[in-house]
Amino acid sequence: MRALPTLPPRRPSMPRAVLPALLLLLLSLFGCAAAGGTEKTARYDIVVYGGGFAGCAAARSAAINAPDSSVLLVVPDPEPALGGIGTTGGQNYFDIWRWHGRLTAGGSFAHWYAQTGQFYNTGAMASLLRADLASYSNIHILFTHDIVKVATAGPPPHITALELRDIYRDDGGIVRWGDDTLRVAGRVFVDASEDGRLTRLAGLPVTAGRYDWPAQYLEGEERSGGPDGTAGQNAGTAAGARQQAATLQFKITGVTLPTAPARIGDIIFTRDGHGVWGMDGGWLTFRDNPTVRAFNDRQAPQGFALKPFNAAQNGPHSREWWVNALLVFNVDGRADARDRGTSRYPTTLPGALDTDTARARAVAVLQSPEFLRALRQFSVTDPRTGRRYGLQQASLVKDAQGRPVVGDMLYLRETVHLPLDPARTGNGTENDNYALTPAACQGAGGAVSGGNVAGADAANYATRIGLGFYAMDINAYSYRDLKEGGIYGWPVTGRDRPDWRQRGGEPKNPVYLPYRMLVTPGMVNLLVPGYATGASSLAWAEIRVLPNLTVLGDAAGAAAARSVVYGEQPADFGTAQIRWVQDRLRRMGARLNK
Repeated sequence: MRALPTLPPRRPSMPRAVLPALLLLLLSLFGCAAAGGTEKTARYDIVVYGGGFAGCAAARSAAINAPDSSVLLVVPDPEPALGGIGTTGGQNYFDIWRWHGRLTAGGSFAHWYAQTGQFYNTGAMASLLRADLASYSNIHILFTHDIVKVATAGPPPHITALELRDIYRDDGGIVRWGDDTLRVAGRVFVDASEDGRLTRLAGLPVTAGRYDWPAQYLEGEERSGGPDGTAGQNAGTAAGARQQAATLQFKITGVTLPTAPARIGDIIFTRDGHGVWGMDGGWLTFRDNPTVRAFNDRQAPQGFALKPFNAAQNGPHSREWWVNALLVFNVDGRADARDRGTSRYPTTLPGALDTDTARARAVAVLQSPEFLRALRQFSVTDPRTGRRYGLQQASLVKDAQGRPVVGDMLYLRETVHLPLDPARTGNGTENDNYALTPAACQGAGGAVSGGNVAGADAANYATRIGLGFYAMDINAYSYRDLKEGGIYGWPVTGRDRPDWRQRGGEPKNPVYLPYRMLVTPGMVNLLVPGYATGASSLAWAEIRVLPNLTVLGDAAGAAAARSVVYGEQPADFGTAQIRWVQDRLRRMGARLNK
């Protein structure tokens, strides 16, 4: 199978005469034309959709475990780079919780982490991922293309092909459709995306945001509408419920650091094993600083707020830092401006923003003088020396046009979730209609002792495909979540969900991730390690970080490999097939045991 061409993102300024040549180049690499038409089809064994860490892990794992099969990685981002949120999105900070001093994510994540550390240069990471995948001759990458239609057949219901179209970002920052279309057929498909687009366009019912929460913790328009909590007019396949706030990453210079890692006031200064600095904190500044409070009082009702931040140096010795601090509320991560007026555009809650509009408005907020004044308040004085450290001298990095340098995409924290039974979606179903539940996460057991598996996640043990571990970290659903009794406070999980604290609060142990998170009988040849995976909303709050998603990507890739090698469907896997997947994951260095 010949590799698809790597095309740069097309700009409106590109001469129109070039476009037919590019289209002919694409079509010349494809197979036989459909009868009577000009569209041609490329055929692959495994098609992975999503260029972030989960997608890269799925492609790598599939290539390792099915070396004679062809793997296509479709990257639906407007820049030709791998890593998604973790590179071009500016999130150069791996959110890690160690358990007994060890990483719980092995496999591809440990492989990449060993080369970069916790903090890294985003361009270098994108290059590392690309070079790594290039070392597998059976992986082909298609950049800057997105799905316009998913072709399905059955019974049993299965995906047959994706209809794709190129995308580019225009001079106003909006992602647009280009003119080049192509069709990709496959035997197994993997949705490793942040928006669950492949899953949704395949016609699978999913729930949006926190729709599965108990109704008493939801605002009126988020409730299912049924008197007994069953699905009503706002079912998850329609407007659903709010999704966690997004952030727009931005670059700064002017960070002042202590001479050694330390916790000073409410900011933690750390340095990883590769010598790269990171920072996080600012909880007291968020709560008490009058400049920050005034900024949030003005901006939060408009959909923006400064939160306690995390930030990382953009690689060793860099003067530039990526910062995660600007919350963007009311974003529907399913919605893109280029889909307006089509059936692909979701039904949204009142006031919801598509991702392009939200990003553009967030950039405008960054350019306001009050933003930089508020950001500079996140600094602390060392009582031992009297010196001040942090962001007090911060300045925004600007591009050639004088605009702030920001992530190429929003850092979405939540979009949709795949339920076990679409007929039972509704408020209050978080612990009985999803493969991974908050009860399993909060009550996860410790290490296996004497052959006995204990804890609320024990039922996941036999089919485990990895471990998930992190805080059940909600970054607020509404600006109203930021205050209690008129006082700003962070974090917000316990405030949004008081029952969560009553049930034990933060997870104490990693949770076994069950294989059925990845599959659904509704589409037997689909695997879902991305945001749409089978986790309820509150369970997702623990799983959503890059290390955990990479674990799911490894498992999806191994399962896809098993499927094509043995001619089986992922949704039909039983004990023998799952044990095969587990064995292959162990060979890749995955961690399956506590």
